[in-house]
Amino acid sequence: MKQTRLRLRNNRSLDYGAARIPMIFGILNVTPDSFSDGGRFIHMEQALKGALEMLDAGACAIDIGAESTRPGAEEVPVPLEIARIIPVIRTLKEKRPEAVVSVDTRKAAVAAAALDAGAEIINDISAMTFDPDMASVVASRDAAVILMHMRGTPQTMQNPENLIYDDVCSEVASRLQEAFESAVAAGIHPDSILLDPGLGFAKTQEQNFELVRGASKLRERVEAPLFYAPSRKSFLAQICEGRKPAERDYATAGVLAALTAQRIEFVRVHNVPMAREAMTAFAQCSSK
Repeated sequence: MKQTRLRLRNNRSLDYGAARIPMIFGILNVTPDSFSDGGRFIHMEQALKGALEMLDAGACAIDIGAESTRPGAEEVPVPLEIARIIPVIRTLKEKRPEAVVSVDTRKAAVAAAALDAGAEIINDISAMTFDPDMASVVASRDAAVILMHMRGTPQTMQNPENLIYDDVCSEVASRLQEAFESAVAAGIHPDSILLDPGLGFAKTQEQNFELVRGASKLRERVEAPLFYAPSRKSFLAQICEGRKPAERDYATAGVLAALTAQRIEFVRVHNVPMAREAMTAFAQCSSK
């Protein structure tokens, strides 16, 4: 039977099989230096307000990040990352116990603290290769995980040697399937895994567009739902020439329509109302 739900902890799930459009994760960066919204949510009141607004606008989950992974970004110490994330998780869970929380981290100690504070999902840009303890933390807490494709680190991912692919869709699919199999072998439930092609991470502008155009092809080659994060990424800069990252929502909407057409299961965005309305309008026009 085809999987239609993302399995979460405590007998919870996200039913993407019943959705007409990709389910939406709202981005909440509690960092001073994220590429699009750095500093916007560094204070608790702003972070809580932003999270609640995204949930009310249709987000199925809030993805909280405390370390920028833009090209060239420096690594954040574990204690600082924990100090930024945990109060937000606890406060959001107090206000909305039913809210699904994803935490964007590649460090096992941060993941453990976040899951113990109430998070359900770990979003690891390294596909659990950065920290050897990550898989055991996720498995032992029966959490869900998002595994992303990337070569190198945020400091090196755009180096020329990391941008060479013969067939970017096929190679990314193969690596994601390997990551899926490794996660299952480590004890993570297969229905608790999402796979992210890693737009903007060790990809050229054209390779990013190819991963969008070939999303359905990629989906056929992996055993888990896909999770795309195109929101305001730098590969859209040529289309939005001269505009700041926060002004790339129109271009983002175009990518979201392409992903909706290919029935991709999950997307991660900054502007939840825009994403929901754009994808819903596209789905309505495309329905037979």
